[in-house]
Amino acid sequence: MNTVPGHSGASGASGASGAPSTTHDAIAIGESLLRMSCAVGESLERAPRLAVHVGGTEGNVMGLLAQLGHRAALVTCLPDSGLGRKVAAEYRRVGIDTNAMIWRGEGRVPLYFVEPAAPPIPASVIYDRGHSCFAGLKVTEVDWDVVARSRLLHVTGLTASLHEGARALLDQAIAVARTNQRQISIDVNYRSQLASPGELCDWLSPWLDTADVISCASRDAVAVFGLSGTAAEIAAGLADRFRSPVVIVSDGPAGAVAYVKGAILSAAAPSVDVVDRIGAGDALIAGFLHGYLGGDPELGLQLGVTAAALALSRHGDLLTTSLPELAELAHGLGKDIIR
Repeated sequence: MNTVPGHSGASGASGASGAPSTTHDAIAIGESLLRMSCAVGESLERAPRLAVHVGGTEGNVMGLLAQLGHRAALVTCLPDSGLGRKVAAEYRRVGIDTNAMIWRGEGRVPLYFVEPAAPPIPASVIYDRGHSCFAGLKVTEVDWDVVARSRLLHVTGLTASLHEGARALLDQAIAVARTNQRQISIDVNYRSQLASPGELCDWLSPWLDTADVISCASRDAVAVFGLSGTAAEIAAGLADRFRSPVVIVSDGPAGAVAYVKGAILSAAAPSVDVVDRIGAGDALIAGFLHGYLGGDPELGLQLGVTAAALALSRHGDLLTTSLPELAELAHGLGKDIIR
C-alpha cells in the first residue's frame, strides 16, 4: 500500500519543501512515572508489597516503536537520582533514544498507585504527580531541533491535562512539527482525574485540526466530543470534525477500526485472559503507527490489536516484544500452541 499523506506533507529528507532531513522516525514529549501496583485481590491499604514498573503513555508508545525497528526518541525531564536513572535505563533497554531528555540535579519522579481488579470490576488509580521534574520543565529548556528533525511527533491529551506548563510544551512541539512539515499524531487519552471533558476538548481541538493521525477510545469520543454510534461511525465523525485523513478508534473487547482517507478498516480483538490492563491502548497505537509509517495502515491495525492483546497478558506498562513475535502472534492467535 502507498504511504498515507497527512496534513503536514512530511518527507523523510530535505528537498524543495525546505524541511530538514530526519534523524528520528518518531518523537514524543511527556511525563515519565513509576507505577506501584499491588496484586489482584489485594488492596493498596493492606498490600504487604508493591510491584514497580516504569510508566508513561508517551514512553510506552516510543518504546514499542523502537522495538519494531524505528528510530524513536522521548523528551521528558528526570532527576539525576536512582529512580530517575531507573526510568531512563528502562527506556534505553527497549531502544528509545534518551539524548533529548532533560536532567535535574534534584527533584522527583512522579508516582501512581494501582489497585487492580478482575474484570468487570475496574482497577483504581491514585496519582502522586505533584512537584515532579517534568512539572517544572520550561519551553526554553527543550532542544526543539530534535523535534524538527523527527518524521512524526506523538502527543497525548493526558499530558495536556497535567498543567499549563505541559500545554505550553505541547503547543510549541506541534508548532515546530507543523513549521517543519512533520506529521503529527495525537492520542485523545482522556483521564477524568486530571481534567473535565470540556476542558480537554477546548485544549485539544486546535491541535486536532492539524493532526495527521488521531487516536481515540470510543468511550473518550462520547465523553469529550459528544459523539456516539459504532466505532466506525465515531472514526468517520472525528475525521469529519477535525479534517484528519487518518483516525483510529479503539473499542475495547470489540477491537479497533481505522478511518483512512475515507475507507474504514477493522480488526477484531483476540480474546485473552487479562493480566494487566494498563498500557494496552499505547501498544495499539504503536502497532498502528508502525504500519502507518511504513505505508501500510491495514497491517498496522492488525499488529496494533495483537500488541494490545499481548500487553493485556503481561505485567507492566511498557510492552517488551519484537516485530517477529508480533507477526507470528497475529497469524497464530486462536491456536493452542505455535510449533
